[in-house]
Amino acid sequence: MKKLSEFRVSRLSGVIQCVVTALVTFILLFVLILAGISPDQYDIHVGEPASKAVYATKDVEDTVTTEALREAAANAVEPIYRSMDPSVNATVLEDMEAAFKALADIRAEYAPQAESGVSEDLLDSANRQSPVTMTQDMFSALLEAGDDTLSALAATCTDEVRETLNSTLPEGQESAAVTRITRNLLDDEYPAALVSTYAEAMRACIQPNMLIDTEITEANRQKAREAVEPEVLVKREVIVREGEIVTEAQYQMIASLGLLADDALDVPLAGGLALLVLVLCGVIALYLWQFDACVLRESRKLLLLCIIIVLELAISLLVRSVNTYLMPVALGAILISILLDTKTAMFVNAVLSFMVSMLVSADGLFSMAMFSILLMAFAAGPVASLILSRRQLRTGTLLAGFAIALVNFAIVLAIGLVASTNLRTAITNAFWAIGGGVFSAVLAIGLQSLLEWLFNLATNAKLIELSNPNQPLLRRLLMEAPGTYHHSIIVANLAEAGATAVGGNGLLARVGAYYHDVGKLKRPMYFKENQMGDNPHDRTDPRVSTAILTAHPRDGAQMAAKERIPAPVVDIIRQHHGDSLVLYFYDKAVKLYGEDIDISSFRYEGPRPRSKEAAVVMLADTIEAATRTLANPSPERMEQLIRKLVRKKMDDGQLNDSALTFNDLDKICSTFATVLTGVFHERIEYPDIAIPPRQGVPAPQEEASSAPAAAEDAGAQAGTPAEPDAAEAPVEPQKTREATGEDAPVAGVAPAQEVQNAD
Repeated sequence: MKKLSEFRVSRLSGVIQCVVTALVTFILLFVLILAGISPDQYDIHVGEPASKAVYATKDVEDTVTTEALREAAANAVEPIYRSMDPSVNATVLEDMEAAFKALADIRAEYAPQAESGVSEDLLDSANRQSPVTMTQDMFSALLEAGDDTLSALAATCTDEVRETLNSTLPEGQESAAVTRITRNLLDDEYPAALVSTYAEAMRACIQPNMLIDTEITEANRQKAREAVEPEVLVKREVIVREGEIVTEAQYQMIASLGLLADDALDVPLAGGLALLVLVLCGVIALYLWQFDACVLRESRKLLLLCIIIVLELAISLLVRSVNTYLMPVALGAILISILLDTKTAMFVNAVLSFMVSMLVSADGLFSMAMFSILLMAFAAGPVASLILSRRQLRTGTLLAGFAIALVNFAIVLAIGLVASTNLRTAITNAFWAIGGGVFSAVLAIGLQSLLEWLFNLATNAKLIELSNPNQPLLRRLLMEAPGTYHHSIIVANLAEAGATAVGGNGLLARVGAYYHDVGKLKRPMYFKENQMGDNPHDRTDPRVSTAILTAHPRDGAQMAAKERIPAPVVDIIRQHHGDSLVLYFYDKAVKLYGEDIDISSFRYEGPRPRSKEAAVVMLADTIEAATRTLANPSPERMEQLIRKLVRKKMDDGQLNDSALTFNDLDKICSTFATVLTGVFHERIEYPDIAIPPRQGVPAPQEEASSAPAAAEDAGAQAGTPAEPDAAEAPVEPQKTREATGEDAPVAGVAPAQEVQNAD
């Protein structure tokens, strides 16, 4: 339960790390692209001259001018009236008659009191009874008028209003009708102040007898508004020129584009961009989940992928100020191909190309330059993956850069010609694009080394570096455990051939085999291949001997991790014995202590091999040791032994966690047999004869020990092959190495007892 709980906590921690990495990456990508496409902002104010000319970054509507035009169009629509209402005429005339009578009564009442002058109190008292509010002049004119004048004026007003109503008075025309009647009264030479009093009385009483049909009229006006086309300034059109006084309409357009200095953020632009970046990141996540789940499971790989994506956008944003076509749009494709996987590189680059192309904001989004960058970035993926899948050394990176440069040149030149660009401009841009391809490769070489070191990656370049015999651990292995070193060399040859045969990483298998036994450096003399006669296991308890032997994978993994050897190689070191049984010491313990011995204490700690390369190294380690015990290593007997040993590993479950299939195992057996047949090839026996001296050359004073050399020269003159080096000499049947960590039963080998592995 404790292990299960720890596993769940570890898995939850990994999920949290992946989520945090993805979230931070999304934010960084959003900020970088937003910075790339956001336009410059200006400090301008209405009524002040513009310090700079401002151009539209996209099509923008002049809302102020458009609204004014729409209101003008709506006001120009004639209202629609309902049919005339005859009952209004009588009501208006009755109200007017009452108003005129009230004015006449006021004159009659206050005229005697006003002989000594019109006071404020008298005016206020009269206004409280009057149908209209009179000024002092109007009140004085009313008091001074005679009865005949008032009667005539009232009759004229009534006739004018009656005539107006009879010819229909539309709603909204009341004021115009009163003004017309007033003008006629003044033409009849009535006192102006008195006419004003009666005009106000008419204004208070008059009503239209034709009302506007509001619904129909408003509908017509709305149609008129909608018929007005909005005033739009197209992208790159000048909004306000330098030094020009900024109008309200210009200010509103600039504000709507988010170009004002006090605008914190263009919300529509930011929202759309955030959604787009989220979709693109989601597409990458779906691909990884479906086809490359190990990147999502290992937070370290996901972090590396995110860093590469962010690096490409950040560097492209910086380089854009020099020239758009110089942007290293192939950087991500090259680095992902080298550091992760070529298939993943192709897909991620396809998505990344859209992000990089959005940084081309000089001509705005969706321009011809953006299309060129998009195609350049898109084409970089297949080109880089094709070349780097075969050549992952530094020269391969440069070759990919030059190939991408040529493709960039063709794309930019073609688009420039199609877009009817000036030929000279198209060629200039194409040469800048060549620089972008080469620049991508140079940057990739520099960043590759840095990322390899930061993430301790097992790239081909790193593996080749680790295979150098001058590496500290390999040097120590040669000097302190030479038997183990030479054993590892042969295992490496077998492992590379076997891994390559089944589609694995042959170079990783070779390097893993070089280092698989470095743990023996802690106690080299406890392993048979390093012993010079004395065997300390002869005087050691079998349980202690087992503990010493089974510790070397763990010790080797710790030593390798301390030397910053990449994790895939460390995994091979830790897994190359799996949890197999140390049969020799288990058998010895049973003979000493009986059958009650716990067999699990005589097994390696594991884990079992979890990759093709680790499984191949396990098989190569077992088979290399066992085949040395063959008394007569013919190809048939060797292949029989190989298949028997592979079958035993499979039956013991050691290959269950690897990705090897039965077909793969058959290929591995055939490949191992081919390699080992070359190692144990037959050599002729050389005769021990004396070589006669050459004519004319005095015979040297030689000791008896020089006879073999003379025989060798004679054999060479006779056309026989030279004597082989000690390393190539025919291998004599050897006794089993007793200090073993593996079971390797062999039929038909000498001695007849069960053969033990070198470990």
